[in-house]
Amino acid sequence: MVRRTWDDRITLAGVKLRPRIGVTREERESPQDCEVELTVWSSFEAAAAADSIDRSIDYCQLLEAVQEIAGACEYNLVETLAYRIARKILQDFPVNRARVKLRKWPASLREQIDFVEVEVEES
Repeated sequence: MVRRTWDDRITLAGVKLRPRIGVTREERESPQDCEVELTVWSSFEAAAAADSIDRSIDYCQLLEAVQEIAGACEYNLVETLAYRIARKILQDFPVNRARVKLRKWPASLREQIDFVEVEVEES
Protein backbone atom coordinates (compact mmCIF):
# COMPACT_ATOMS: atom_id res chain seq x y z
CA MET A 1 0.00 0.00 0.00
CA VAL A 2 1.36 3.42 -0.97
CA ARG A 3 1.00 6.04 1.71
CA ARG A 4 0.21 9.58 0.61
CA THR A 5 2.33 11.91 2.73
CA TRP A 6 0.03 14.89 2.27
CA ASP A 7 -2.51 13.11 4.47
CA ASP A 8 -0.39 13.96 7.54
CA ARG A 9 -1.79 16.93 9.40
CA ILE A 10 -1.56 19.00 12.54
CA THR A 11 -4.56 20.83 14.00
CA LEU A 12 -4.51 23.65 16.51
CA ALA A 13 -8.01 23.78 17.99
CA GLY A 14 -9.59 26.45 20.14
CA VAL A 15 -7.02 29.19 19.53
CA LYS A 16 -8.37 32.21 21.39
CA LEU A 17 -7.92 35.57 19.65
CA ARG A 18 -9.11 39.13 20.31
CA PRO A 19 -8.66 41.01 17.04
CA ARG A 20 -10.19 44.35 16.25
CA ILE A 21 -12.68 43.11 13.70
CA GLY A 22 -16.06 44.26 12.43
CA VAL A 23 -17.77 46.07 9.61
CA THR A 24 -18.46 49.19 11.64
CA ARG A 25 -15.93 51.47 13.32
CA GLU A 26 -17.76 50.88 16.61
CA GLU A 27 -17.20 47.12 16.34
CA ARG A 28 -13.50 47.65 15.70
CA GLU A 29 -13.05 50.02 18.65
CA SER A 30 -12.76 47.10 21.05
CA PRO A 31 -11.23 43.67 20.46
CA GLN A 32 -13.78 40.97 19.58
CA ASP A 33 -13.80 37.40 20.91
CA CYS A 34 -12.77 35.00 18.15
CA GLU A 35 -11.61 31.41 17.99
CA VAL A 36 -9.54 29.72 15.30
CA GLU A 37 -9.03 26.12 14.31
CA LEU A 38 -5.98 25.77 12.07
CA THR A 39 -5.19 22.55 10.21
CA VAL A 40 -2.05 22.15 8.10
CA TRP A 41 -1.04 19.27 5.85
CA SER A 42 2.51 18.13 5.26
CA SER A 43 4.64 15.02 5.61
CA PHE A 44 5.67 14.18 9.16
CA GLU A 45 7.24 10.81 8.32
CA ALA A 46 10.84 12.08 8.65
CA ALA A 47 10.03 13.83 11.93
CA ALA A 48 8.46 10.68 13.33
CA ALA A 49 11.38 8.51 12.22
CA ALA A 50 13.91 10.84 13.86
CA ASP A 51 11.61 11.80 16.76
CA SER A 52 12.83 15.34 16.19
CA ILE A 53 11.02 18.68 16.18
CA ASP A 54 13.70 19.92 13.78
CA ARG A 55 12.11 17.77 11.07
CA SER A 56 8.53 18.68 11.90
CA ILE A 57 6.42 21.82 12.17
CA ASP A 58 6.58 23.44 15.59
CA TYR A 59 2.97 24.11 16.56
CA CYS A 60 4.10 26.86 18.95
CA GLN A 61 5.45 28.71 15.90
CA LEU A 62 2.14 28.12 14.09
CA LEU A 63 0.33 29.61 17.08
CA GLU A 64 2.62 32.66 17.11
CA ALA A 65 1.99 33.24 13.40
CA VAL A 66 -1.80 33.12 13.90
CA GLN A 67 -1.60 35.53 16.82
CA GLU A 68 0.69 37.88 14.89
CA ILE A 69 -1.69 38.11 11.93
CA ALA A 70 -4.72 38.64 14.19
CA GLY A 71 -3.02 41.52 15.97
CA ALA A 72 -1.34 43.10 12.94
CA CYS A 73 -4.19 45.44 12.02
CA GLU A 74 -7.92 46.01 12.12
CA TYR A 75 -10.14 43.85 9.90
CA ASN A 76 -13.59 44.53 8.54
CA LEU A 77 -14.40 40.91 7.69
CA VAL A 78 -13.77 37.54 9.32
CA GLU A 79 -13.18 36.27 5.77
CA THR A 80 -10.22 38.63 5.39
CA LEU A 81 -8.60 37.51 8.62
CA ALA A 82 -9.13 33.82 7.81
CA TYR A 83 -7.52 34.15 4.37
CA ARG A 84 -4.60 36.16 5.73
CA ILE A 85 -3.90 33.47 8.33
CA ALA A 86 -4.05 30.68 5.72
CA ARG A 87 -1.77 32.52 3.30
CA LYS A 88 0.76 33.45 6.00
CA ILE A 89 0.99 29.82 7.11
CA LEU A 90 1.50 28.63 3.50
CA GLN A 91 4.16 31.28 2.96
CA ASP A 92 6.13 30.72 6.17
CA PHE A 93 5.86 26.97 6.83
CA PRO A 94 6.61 23.82 4.82
CA VAL A 95 2.96 22.83 4.40
CA ASN A 96 0.98 21.72 1.35
CA ARG A 97 -2.41 22.97 2.50
CA ALA A 98 -3.92 25.10 5.27
CA ARG A 99 -7.50 25.26 6.51
CA VAL A 100 -8.71 27.99 8.84
CA LYS A 101 -12.03 27.98 10.67
CA LEU A 102 -12.65 31.32 12.32
CA ARG A 103 -15.51 31.94 14.74
CA LYS A 104 -16.71 35.29 15.97
CA TRP A 105 -19.33 36.07 18.60
CA PRO A 106 -20.79 39.37 17.35
CA ALA A 107 -22.04 41.40 20.28
CA SER A 108 -24.80 42.97 18.20
CA LEU A 109 -26.28 39.55 17.35
CA ARG A 110 -25.83 37.67 20.64
CA GLU A 111 -29.57 37.38 21.19
CA GLN A 112 -30.12 35.94 17.70
CA ILE A 113 -27.16 33.61 16.95
CA ASP A 114 -24.47 31.70 18.82
CA PHE A 115 -21.62 32.66 16.47
CA VAL A 116 -20.52 33.28 12.90
CA GLU A 117 -18.00 30.87 11.40
CA VAL A 118 -15.98 31.19 8.21
CA GLU A 119 -13.92 28.31 6.83
CA VAL A 120 -11.26 28.81 4.16
CA GLU A 121 -8.76 26.41 2.67
CA GLU A 122 -5.70 27.27 0.61
CA SER A 123 -3.03 25.13 -1.02
